[in-house]
Amino acid sequence: MGKKNKDNKEPTTLWLRPSTMGKVDAALAIAKCKSRSEFVEEAIRYYLDHLISCDVHEYLTKELRDEFHKAAVENENRMRSLIFRWAVELNMMCHTIAAHFRADPINRRQLRAFAVKEVMDMNGNVSFDHALDVQRQGQFGAVDEDEFDYEDEDKY
Repeated sequence: MGKKNKDNKEPTTLWLRPSTMGKVDAALAIAKCKSRSEFVEEAIRYYLDHLISCDVHEYLTKELRDEFHKAAVENENRMRSLIFRWAVELNMMCHTIAAHFRADPINRRQLRAFAVKEVMDMNGNVSFDHALDVQRQGQFGAVDEDEFDYEDEDKY
């Protein structure tokens, strides 16, 4: 190319618009560069690092995306299984309660208040076996239904 100086640098011709040169001159102090050449070299290094990191970023993003997708699928399968088990428990309870309504009517609002309190107390970890044990021990109905808002019964 051309002759090299003491820093092993080669002279290069660079064509820039006057507006770009004005921005370079204004940014010299901000970039802590002593010359336009130093500024341009730092800018080129920065841009090259950016390009290299974009290549790595895209590779990592695909790998991470695949791992996130795999984890999401596993979580979805676990949640689906859990929701299915809860639906089975709920169905058993609904049929049991419905059978009891024929012989001994229960106040549904009182039952809903009891169920809401129990689910909250148990952090949602409910089961038919636990409900059956509670019923056998005669603990049902120990809830003040006035503490629940029944404006929106679908909420519960």
